[in-house]
Amino acid sequence: MVNPLTPPVLREPVYWHFGDQTLNREARDARLDRRDRLSGLRWVWACNGAIPEDAISAGGSGSRRYYIGRAHYEGSVTPGRVDIKRKACSIPWGGDEHLRNVYEVLCTPGQFVRVTEENTEKLLLASSAGMSEEGEPLFIGRVEHKGEMIYGKVQRSHGVCYIAHEGKELAFKVYDLFIANVPMRLDCSYWLLNAKDEVPEYATVGGGTASKSLFIGRAKHRGSLTPGSVDPDTWQCHIAWGSDEHRKTYFEYLCRCSGRFVKSQGNHLPIGAVRGGYSEYGEPLFIGRVKMKEGYIVGKVQPSHAVCYIPYRGKEIAYKKYEVLVQTD
Repeated sequence: MVNPLTPPVLREPVYWHFGDQTLNREARDARLDRRDRLSGLRWVWACNGAIPEDAISAGGSGSRRYYIGRAHYEGSVTPGRVDIKRKACSIPWGGDEHLRNVYEVLCTPGQFVRVTEENTEKLLLASSAGMSEEGEPLFIGRVEHKGEMIYGKVQRSHGVCYIAHEGKELAFKVYDLFIANVPMRLDCSYWLLNAKDEVPEYATVGGGTASKSLFIGRAKHRGSLTPGSVDPDTWQCHIAWGSDEHRKTYFEYLCRCSGRFVKSQGNHLPIGAVRGGYSEYGEPLFIGRVKMKEGYIVGKVQPSHAVCYIPYRGKEIAYKKYEVLVQTD
């Protein structure tokens, strides 16, 4: 039997405001992306209890099945477990359990090894699986508590594994740590800063009209990193934000993305949706498009708003029915 500890008091997060703090969010987002690539873990976006076929089980049976997941919360990306019955990812943070209906699911197999106060060297082999609100790497751990294995986050500086249980965050000094069996793979997609008057060789087409293709891009605006359409005639990325269309000359192209667009509506996020950026409040934004008279226009899907916003004729237009880019490799 392992005795839970009282979690330490955490400082208020500072990454959810305008001004200088938006730089922190940008740097943290880049750092998380870099760590994900180095760790080799494959995370697949999903929502409302949906699970990809190759998801890694976290126990349970029947309608009460669990899978290893992680979710964004208050500036952190926190490992936990996806609860099929509750249609959410349960994560521990700040002394409480939090349920997030938009989350990522782990699809890389591995093994668990025991960590104790006297035996911590296994932490050196662990695969980074998230990030605290302060930018510290988080790892996947599990603890046997009240007859079941509960999965949560390992925070090295605290020396414990936190789990979410019955509305609370509990801490344990003895736990099992996840070490991935990472296959050799190439990350198919990446973002490339635009070069004037030149479309990258592997830029991803997201839509277009009868006379030209529109490419998938993203640009910074008022603390957000917003996906949109790159027009090769103007060499600008058109994004939707704050009821208006904004044209950006400084932007990134999505390259080498072997995805496809699938129909969706409302706040439903298909399994494997491609994340394109984040809102000014740190909410993940996904790549969507809508068919207009001229052709398909690329914009942003914001799950909390249950719409896809596209930039169109100077305005930001919201659509409840749209298509979402989904990774296929």
